[in-house]
Amino acid sequence: MSFSLRLENSRVLKGIVETLSNIIDETKVKITPKEFTITAIDPSRICLLKLLIKKEDFDDYSCSKNFEIGINLGDLDKILKRSSANDAITIEYKEEEQKLKIKMKRPDTSRTRTFSLALKDLEIEEIPFETLFGIEYNAVWEIEPEFLEEAIKDADIYSEVLNIKAIKDEGLIFSASGEIGEMEYNLTLDDLPTSEIEETCSGAYSINFLKAILKITQITIKLQMSLKTDHPLKIIFEIENGGELSFFLAPRVEEPEFEDEDEDFDEF
Repeated sequence: MSFSLRLENSRVLKGIVETLSNIIDETKVKITPKEFTITAIDPSRICLLKLLIKKEDFDDYSCSKNFEIGINLGDLDKILKRSSANDAITIEYKEEEQKLKIKMKRPDTSRTRTFSLALKDLEIEEIPFETLFGIEYNAVWEIEPEFLEEAIKDADIYSEVLNIKAIKDEGLIFSASGEIGEMEYNLTLDDLPTSEIEETCSGAYSINFLKAILKITQITIKLQMSLKTDHPLKIIFEIENGGELSFFLAPRVEEPEFEDEDEDFDEF
């Protein structure tokens, strides 16, 4: 039994793996006759993610049954970094070999390079994505990726936390404060491609995780965010050539007698 997946342009796969490897080290990949998925939670239990790429979004896709394999994303990232932006990438797996084969081929040449990647025997907990995707958020909007990146870079001067506030009939406020001062980044509804802010809500979220998540913007065609007070921030990226990458980032909480701490998904 085997599967084979091909993308004519390595740029998309490289961008996905680089982003995920900055958040999680090891994960299970599920490949079915219909789709390719990764679901994972980072070791600190602050960030949940789900990648979904459907069969039709690959240039070639052959899968005989359902597979679930464990891989080290850091090692895969190192391999994919050896490809050029316009290389065709083929990922093959044969059950009897228990290794992935990653083939790279330059366009208009016969030259091919092949790398193998040993699989990992992983025990990964089931993640309650049905519950998370079932949350009704009070504020949902699309945003240009560069606006969010700019707000995060501004906030990073002052704090490890980005405050986000969605105000009904007005727009968004990104803010941060620290010993040296504070910043505020305002966007009106006119600055957002679409928005449904039904009531004012707010939350505080880790800048380090947001910076890691936003590495995917290099291959993003649409970015949607959802906010609800005291709930995870939901961020969904539509990826070039098809595919969707979703993140749920747990909020920061303030304890009167301690420093700021992140909530984790045991709370949800």
